[in-house]
Amino acid sequence: MNSDVGNLTHSLDMINKLQQEMTQSTGAGGGTFMGYSMTAIAASLFFSLIGLIFFRYGRNNGPTSTTIYGILLMVYPYFVTDTTYMIAIGIVLCILPFVLKFG
Repeated sequence: MNSDVGNLTHSLDMINKLQQEMTQSTGAGGGTFMGYSMTAIAASLFFSLIGLIFFRYGRNNGPTSTTIYGILLMVYPYFVTDTTYMIAIGIVLCILPFVLKFG
């Protein structure tokens, strides 16, 4: 029982230190997580969801290009951290399946 309380106290101390480090590294109130802003995380989730839809449509009854664009939409947010570039690339990749079709 005593070791459980000690482990819990240690865990809470670690969480508190991590929170303080994040606040110091990002400024006043935070707003970023691992180099991504909350807007970038939301955009990443949105474009990845659209990529999943393109991928599933392309796998079932669409052209191969739709499948490839779906994979690109799901993967590119891992490599782009700037929110503006992430949104611009996502919009371009969402439009391309309707403009350029192959396979």
